[in-house]
Amino acid sequence: MRWKNPNCPPTSENYFPLTTHFSAKLFCAAALIAAAVFSGIGAPAAAPEPRSESFTYNIQFLLFTKAAQGRLSIRPIGGRRYRAELIAETKGLVGILMYGRENHYISEMEFDPIRRRFISRLYIKQVRKQAGVERTEAVIDTESGMVKWKYFWREKLYGKGHDPIPEGARVEDLLSGLFNFRIGGLGPVERGRNITLFTLPNYKAKATNEGEDSEEEEFQKFEIRIPTAEAERAYRKRFGRSGEKGLLVLVKVPKNLFGQETGEVRVWLDPEMVPVATTVEDAIYYGDVDGVLVKPEKRR
Repeated sequence: MRWKNPNCPPTSENYFPLTTHFSAKLFCAAALIAAAVFSGIGAPAAAPEPRSESFTYNIQFLLFTKAAQGRLSIRPIGGRRYRAELIAETKGLVGILMYGRENHYISEMEFDPIRRRFISRLYIKQVRKQAGVERTEAVIDTESGMVKWKYFWREKLYGKGHDPIPEGARVEDLLSGLFNFRIGGLGPVERGRNITLFTLPNYKAKATNEGEDSEEEEFQKFEIRIPTAEAERAYRKRFGRSGEKGLLVLVKVPKNLFGQETGEVRVWLDPEMVPVATTVEDAIYYGDVDGVLVKPEKRR
């Protein structure tokens, strides 16, 4: 497989079709793992101090029961600073077809003990593929109200800039938003509650003019919905989970983030608020993509 121009950042037309479709699957794999972490949203008002945790999930679609594996973790790195990471990598036949593609997301955050929430300071997204590595870096400066970003392809800087944070908005990166949800930093869990978060633009699109929609270059949104008890019963009946106990959370992310059609992810939790299964709906070309917890979380 070759890029049309190996010296330029990849665009959607640089891929052979089959590899493009599998690439979308890996993005969906990352979505599944990320969405699963929303599971801890039932944190009480007097939540414990943040601690080290890790989760492992298998990602499956069609006949591929272990198409990819996702690992998510958070750990202290000194003082009140924490580092959260999400790694999704292809396995088996899918790994061979995609030459071992890996998506790596990193968030360095500061914990505010008064507000009991994480503040994102640095967000990095790195994608390793056959042709090379692309990386986006975003420094979130809440004091100046600016986000300073850079986009690299094969270690070459292709774009950079400064974006003012929308007035009155609290910007979360993918991982800070997830872990804030877990520790109750976004408020209590209430059935029927909806939460909207501002998140970062698509900086690759800004740097390469690849985005199909100009909205990708603006600050985007995560939308979290906790269905009413009646709505959840309907969901459970529809998806064969009527006999299970727990909670359902629906998360809608920007469509460009993971390559899905509807942008909605279903997260099923057990009574202990552990995510046992997640589904990205209408993922490109392959329908739903499922994630299953295979390794219990580790806490220290």
